[in-house]
Amino acid sequence: MLKIEGVTKKYGDFVAVNDLSMHVPRGKIFGFLGPNGAGKTTTMKMACGLIRPTRGRLIIDGFDVVESPLEVKARLGYVPDRPYVYERLTALEYMYFIAGLYRMPEAQARVRSRDLLELFGLKTVQTHLVETFSHGMKQRLVMASVLLHSPRLMIVDEPMVGLDPKGARLLKDVLRHEAQENGLTV
Repeated sequence: MLKIEGVTKKYGDFVAVNDLSMHVPRGKIFGFLGPNGAGKTTTMKMACGLIRPTRGRLIIDGFDVVESPLEVKARLGYVPDRPYVYERLTALEYMYFIAGLYRMPEAQARVRSRDLLELFGLKTVQTHLVETFSHGMKQRLVMASVLLHSPRLMIVDEPMVGLDPKGARLLKDVLRHEAQENGLTV
């Protein structure tokens, strides 16, 4: 699902990622561990096509991230370490907004949005403005929105930040289920 072949990223003379190669198969949950500044976020941003590698290739579901960015983005869900949410929308409006970005059919977007908001414990607040949400609720909303278009690969930077123990357990359970039952690679 994700192949990284000899990837290097330099910023001037500084080498953020040096000749990284790895393969994460479909349906697996893979974690990057390392100290701050080790290149974890840089690698994730290269995989998402947000920054270009200096050298090497990143392949997602058979598509080169640099050469076929639209095909890659259609298969990808990304949650940055500090996700941005439009706070002047309700949770449901936010989900519909994301569905529109992926050109999901309206009927499918309605059903899937409501199902995911319920799954992530946000059904009772789906008509509330996001600006009223706690950090953990916003994090769960972002996770729900990323799963909306049924990505094949989900890249998550610092997924547990801001989640209480119950929210962290829920997220782990959802990701494990999606990997085992639907082949999602995380």
